[in-house]
Amino acid sequence: MNPIVHVTLGVHIANLGFRQHYGRRAAVILATASVFPDIDSVTVFISRGAYAHYHRAFTHSLGGWLVCGALLALLTARQDLKRWLLIDWGLWSLGMVGHTAADIITRWPIPVLYPLSDVRWSFAIVSWGDGFWTTLLLGFAVAAAIFAGYRRPISGVALGLSFLYLAYRFVVPTPGPSWLSRVWFGFWMR
Repeated sequence: MNPIVHVTLGVHIANLGFRQHYGRRAAVILATASVFPDIDSVTVFISRGAYAHYHRAFTHSLGGWLVCGALLALLTARQDLKRWLLIDWGLWSLGMVGHTAADIITRWPIPVLYPLSDVRWSFAIVSWGDGFWTTLLLGFAVAAAIFAGYRRPISGVALGLSFLYLAYRFVVPTPGPSWLSRVWFGFWMR
């Protein structure tokens, strides 16, 4: 899925209660963790083959959630390690799980249970740049920022509508690349 969906999904998850309980740090960690697994995209600078092989592998899997989540938690929990390590580890891991959940519904398969299993999963119900879902999550994220007192219900509605839309897409999958995919990856789609 595209980075806009990943970030806004992290923000909406944070708004469901983590931000209210742990403060702004929870929102920052969840939003950052929701795009972190795509750090493996730097392999595109090596070659297309390296990108095809390494993108959506370790950082999108169980091993990545645990290892990367722990390392990132050590960085963010440095002020009070005893208090924040497990909380931050959980937030980083939750954000990365949300990222993988958003990616697994696209056409690119992911080895979700790696290193326990190399089986790659893909539900292929939406395109990478699904314009409707991207607009829905972004619009509600802006509304939650403007109407801060109503963050929790606004994000709840955004996630509820997302589930309804994805249920619809499960019955009627997206036929091919969306307009956003063509704009974002135009030179790759040829």
